[in-house]
Amino acid sequence: MNPIKLVSIDIDGTLYNDNREITPAVKKTIQKATAQGVYVVITTGRPETGVKSILNELDLVGSDHYVITHNGGLVQTTDGQKVLHRAALSWESFQQAQRFAAENNAYIQIESDTDAYTINRYVNVFASQENFVVNIPLTVKDSLAELKEVPFVKAIAIGEKVFMDQVQAKVPEQLAIDANVVRSTPNNLEFMNNDASKGQALLALAEELGINQSQTMAIGDQENDFTMIQAAGIGVAMGNAIPAIKEVANAETADNNHDGVAKAIERFVLAD
Repeated sequence: MNPIKLVSIDIDGTLYNDNREITPAVKKTIQKATAQGVYVVITTGRPETGVKSILNELDLVGSDHYVITHNGGLVQTTDGQKVLHRAALSWESFQQAQRFAAENNAYIQIESDTDAYTINRYVNVFASQENFVVNIPLTVKDSLAELKEVPFVKAIAIGEKVFMDQVQAKVPEQLAIDANVVRSTPNNLEFMNNDASKGQALLALAEELGINQSQTMAIGDQENDFTMIQAAGIGVAMGNAIPAIKEVANAETADNNHDGVAKAIERFVLAD
């Protein structure tokens, strides 16, 4: 087996336990891997604002470290100085998503690298919680014309899980063709550029670094991790992953409350 040189790791439900903490074992194992020259890449649906503290905690900040945000919409060095890949949702596709959300009474916002914007006057508690967790400020605009001036990367509909299940089931066929529509958490439904996915971003970064696909590993648990689990040389499903992730993965590790990430790295990266 070729040695793993790049490990792509999701955050919520993967890197984080249920208390949104990185356990000492996970932190120690990641730092051991990076000390051996392995690229550890945090790969998330979050914007850059929602990952900075994690990168600092894991000592992954610098021109020789990389991060994938917005579910693959943006790939850059963790010091923010170099963008390797950017794939933003088109204005036309966002308008489709906005109309669809309005027709279904669903809250929707767009996100740039640092801010979120909406024309919804009512911001539900799930959206408020999401924006707090990823540390992104929200601005309410008066019209779509004002939103058009925003350099956004993606749109995201947010609400209670059962309601979002119903919304996802109603996504129009044309919108599903024109945009990459994916669930990132039970409360979120994201609308992205078709060239934006964790899998495409992982392969683009590996190519940039001269790393063969067979030398990559991805660890995740949710629907938005599917493409990177499928694309990586070794795709690892968390013990708490949804069934679809477990089905496509090459291996399964412990859940996020029992150091699943650490055990996967120990097994496939650090093992002699």
